[in-house]
Amino acid sequence: MEFTTLSTIMSRGENSISSRDLYVLQQPLVEQLIEWRDNDNGDNNSTLTVDSILLSNDGKHVKITNASSDEVANIVSYGYILLSIIDHSTLHDKRLINIAQQCADGDVGNLETLHLMLERMVSSTIYKLLLAIIIIGLTILAIFQIFH
Repeated sequence: MEFTTLSTIMSRGENSISSRDLYVLQQPLVEQLIEWRDNDNGDNNSTLTVDSILLSNDGKHVKITNASSDEVANIVSYGYILLSIIDHSTLHDKRLINIAQQCADGDVGNLETLHLMLERMVSSTIYKLLLAIIIIGLTILAIFQIFH
């Protein structure tokens, strides 16, 4: 499997981050940071950067090559990186921007909390989509009943 650095992908310009890439750079990347922390990788002089994040060419996998051993420092770096990623993507979700800003501001205390915040954001989107489908279905049913 071949990987490309996130910085290389972002250097391609505006809208260079696909929605699939953006998804992989949320929960799967945080899961990689949790694994990084649990394996005692990195040191306090290291920093998570766009050069230390690798995306598979098929857009399904993410790897970290370097990050801090300090969990809070990784969360803050992740916040700034996520804000930059959003600027290079076609999606500008306000909830995701809010989460990224909270990370960058140091308001997120640990990686598990960050993971849950991202999970809730995805779940909320799915519930809204399901609600919209139900409303459309009921509307179509009502219109059908009126005309028949």
